[in-house]
Formats: sequence, structure tokens, C-alpha cells
Amino acid sequence: MKHPLLILALFSTLFTLQAQNGTSDAFTYGEFKLGYGTTQFGKGLETAFEAGDFSTSGGLLASIAVYRKFSRLNNFNFGLKFKALGAGPATNNAGDEMFFNYWGTAASAKYFPFNREADQGFFIQGDFYFTTQFTQKYRNTDALTFDHQFAIGSGLGGLIGYDLNLKNRNTGLTIGIEYDYASRQGEVTGLGDVQFVNSNVGVMVGIQF
Repeated sequence: MKHPLLILALFSTLFTLQAQNGTSDAFTYGEFKLGYGTTQFGKGLETAFEAGDFSTSGGLLASIAVYRKFSRLNNFNFGLKFKALGAGPATNNAGDEMFFNYWGTAASAKYFPFNREADQGFFIQGDFYFTTQFTQKYRNTDALTFDHQFAIGSGLGGLIGYDLNLKNRNTGLTIGIEYDYASRQGEVTGLGDVQFVNSNVGVMVGIQF
């Protein structure tokens, strides 16, 4: 499974960078966040969703990340991030259910415009998801119908938020509004490769350590 290996790689990077941290104004920290997000469907996905007259698709967002503030680079943190959506079912009056879940791994940059130390305060972040995958399932348990689709691609993300230190940079809190956009390719029987586009808007809160 790719998910545990990616999480292990993030933690390995965190411990390695911490061991190399030898300057007072450079530091490394980890981050874990939870929240809620809703998905908007685009090319390759919206037709079936709108035709089925489904309710809003949304669910639990979770992310884990590691960031580094470099000693000679003010206002910025750079890092790696793993983020996933575990959505509940979107339903309609015909008894159909639709599940849309995804995960992605990203390279991230955080910019603190009002804090040269980049250790807390208001920030703007950009993410490049170099690998991201979704799985989508349609099902009707009464009619015993089931359809499954997955696709892999890349994406972009952005967020605005606020970091607050609790004790000498050792622990902190973070909150933000996040937006993700992804374009993925998947094979469909009878059609070949098809492009799938979606976006997600969410609110997340978390701890830093």
C-alpha cells in the first residue's frame, strides 16, 4: 500500500531534518490536521453527478506534513504533505449512493508576509500535488448495482491560515481554509483514457509539534 509508505517517508524526513538543525533561526516541525471539505465536480465527473441529482459530496479531510524553516531564507517554510478525503455518501431520492474519496502527496511552500521568522502568524500556502488519486463509487443496494472508477494525476492547492505557537515553538495550533484542484487520467471501458477534474474546499484545524 502506498499510503503507509508515504506517511513513513514524511516522518523519516522530519527526524532527519531535526538532527541536522544546527542554527538558532532554523527549525523543523510536523503538523497534523483534521477538517471537513466539500467536492465540486468538473470534466468527466459532473455529468453523472448532476444527472443523478445527488446531494452535496463531502466528508472528513486529514493531512500530515513536515516543514522546514531555513536559516537564510526569511518569511518562508518549505515542506512535504500528505492529504486525504474520506467522504460520506451523496444520495438521491432513487436510493442511489455516490462516494468520492481522494489522496495526494504535495510539495508545499508557506509564506508569512508579516513575520520574517516564519514561526507563527498569518500565512499563505501553495501546494503542488505531484501524485494524487481518486476513487469514485456509485451503488444502489436495493437494485444490486455497483460502479467503480479511479484515476491518477496531479493537482494544485492553496490555503490561507494562521499559526499560533503555544510554547517556545515546541507545540502550536493552526487553522485554515483550503482549496484543492486536480486533473487525473483514468481508463473507462469502451472509451479508453478519460480526463477527470474536480476541486475541493475545506476548513481544517490542527496541531504542530
